[in-house]
Amino acid sequence: MRTGLKLLAAAAALALAWLAHGVLLLAFFALVLAVVLSFPVRWLSRLMPRAGAVLVVLAVLVGAFATVLVVGAPAISDQVEDAMETAPRALRQARDWLHARGAKQVEQKAAQAAQKASEVAVPALIGVVSATTEGVLVLVLALFLVAAPDAYRNGVRRLVPREHEPAFDEAYERTGQSLRKWVGGIVVSMTIMGTLAALGLWIAGINDWLLLGLLTFAGTFVPYVGAVASAIPGLLIALSQSSSHFLYALAVYLGVHVVEGYLVQPLVMKRAVEIKPALLLLGQGLMAAIFGIAGTIVATPALVCAQTLVEDLWVERKLRK
Repeated sequence: MRTGLKLLAAAAALALAWLAHGVLLLAFFALVLAVVLSFPVRWLSRLMPRAGAVLVVLAVLVGAFATVLVVGAPAISDQVEDAMETAPRALRQARDWLHARGAKQVEQKAAQAAQKASEVAVPALIGVVSATTEGVLVLVLALFLVAAPDAYRNGVRRLVPREHEPAFDEAYERTGQSLRKWVGGIVVSMTIMGTLAALGLWIAGINDWLLLGLLTFAGTFVPYVGAVASAIPGLLIALSQSSSHFLYALAVYLGVHVVEGYLVQPLVMKRAVEIKPALLLLGQGLMAAIFGIAGTIVATPALVCAQTLVEDLWVERKLRK
């Protein structure tokens, strides 16, 4: 009876986790953001109480966001509008190029894709509003986590049997350290890649270079998949200008990712947790199948935590290797 009740409880917990997987994903987003914010908060907490440090960081974030809205938003907005006009023109040019070579089937599929894209315009707008609300929720949750991390840690620790508390403490510390190292490395890598892409596209004369640099900055957070996805808009915009600009943009993106592979990764990410490419791609695929696009975004930090826990709790403690 006791075993059956345990199995039922485990099944109920798994079912509840599946129904609330969106909330759990937002919570993990908040955890990663809390790790990012912990760097300035930890430094400022040496000079003032931790709550004051959190308020200072929040004020800086709000001020930076307001500055971007006042100063940078008009330029970025113009580039977004230009990109929205340019990308369809580039797609039409590609369709005409394919039509000239008798690719009727590809043209029909492109027309069907365009029709479906128009049908999801309103749901996409609703999704933007929902994403904004979720972003505010994630930020607030991250601020609570970074303001009193020991309180939440101790709360979880109270649920652990007394004989397993040392193992919990070590696993918690190692996981947090691995996640902090990865977050620090990826933030530096995102900054370098976004800056190099923006400068390279500006020198090559590609329109909307600032917006494309921001896309590269964001795409670097997701290894491999993000690099490809962030390059597609830039190549489309360059193609709408001319075939020469397309080649220039292609050269810029290839050069940027060569720098990432041979300079940024060895120097910046060498202190972070190493995840093999095949394991990373498999993890991204599994997370995307379960959680969608959002799962792909958090796949790498989730794998960092999972790999550290498996190595500590299973390989070293259980198997004693």
